[in-house]
Amino acid sequence: MKIIGISGVLPSRCVTNKDIIELVEKNSKENFQGDLAKTLKTIERLLDKTGIESRYWLGDGEKPMHLMEQAFNQALEQANISKSEIDLLIYPNVTRGFTEPANSTFVAKALGLNCRNYDIVDACNGWITAMDIINSKMKAGEIRHAAIINMEFGMSEGSPFTKNFALNSASELTYKYPSCTIGEAASVTILNNESIDNFRFDYISRPELSDLCNISLPDWRLFCNESDVELIAPLGGKYQFNSYGAALHEHAGYEVPNVFKQHGIDSRDLHKIFIHTGAPNMWNKFGNEIQAKDKIHHIGQKTGNIITASIPLAIAHALENGQVERDKLCMGWAGSGGMVFSAMSFKL
Repeated sequence: MKIIGISGVLPSRCVTNKDIIELVEKNSKENFQGDLAKTLKTIERLLDKTGIESRYWLGDGEKPMHLMEQAFNQALEQANISKSEIDLLIYPNVTRGFTEPANSTFVAKALGLNCRNYDIVDACNGWITAMDIINSKMKAGEIRHAAIINMEFGMSEGSPFTKNFALNSASELTYKYPSCTIGEAASVTILNNESIDNFRFDYISRPELSDLCNISLPDWRLFCNESDVELIAPLGGKYQFNSYGAALHEHAGYEVPNVFKQHGIDSRDLHKIFIHTGAPNMWNKFGNEIQAKDKIHHIGQKTGNIITASIPLAIAHALENGQVERDKLCMGWAGSGGMVFSAMSFKL
């Protein structure tokens, strides 16, 4: 499998860490119990610690579907195929407008595609999982061309993420703070079935940690154990984004290097590493542990946490800026809610 077209688009509104702190202050000041100024300083310190400086959100008049179509047209031009040649489209995002039918059907309709299409859900690991599925189908000879459409646009007012800008107490930062890191982006990846053994995947799964990061639906209590209900219910219930960032990072500190070791590649053989954009400085620590910090291609300081679009947008950025060479060994390296940790090696 080869990537023959890849493009990423950020919306136009640049949101700084200062803007985030002002949003939290505005949304919290009426109901906050305690020292809000001190809590805002804590948020400032945490954001500085991640290495994130900005993120991009939709500007006035911008629409996710339009940005997605822009990215699709760019990737299709690179791929030098007609859209009628695409056999499969996968929508692997956290943010979506529909659970029925698959959100992919609306994307396929907008793009004028009549191919097989469906969604997959694997938290921030969605793009790598989509790549793995497509790789398997190409190895089986079932498809020739496929597209992955990433649309992470979750920062509209009242969304599960932006609800967390309203704090009632400092203790809520434990599970609301990660919303302060979220950015928006669209990316499109187009693949063909050449070089059938080009991609290789490894995973470590820790489903016992699934309560650490979630966005719940109205009847969520029916679809988990009572022990999960006890943990999740006090945090707000349906349409609430709960993410225990400190605990996630603690487990990631153990499992992210482990999945790299499981993958069995010498870091000296790697040319570039593309990562989940949640916390650039945290990934530098992981890079130090495997002696490959200098090979990580960072975009997260600019984009914030763009969820499933992290790795494809980073690849597109590196190609566009001449910062990655063709036919050299690269890696996609991610940690995700669920929890899932992944390593994917390939050549562009």
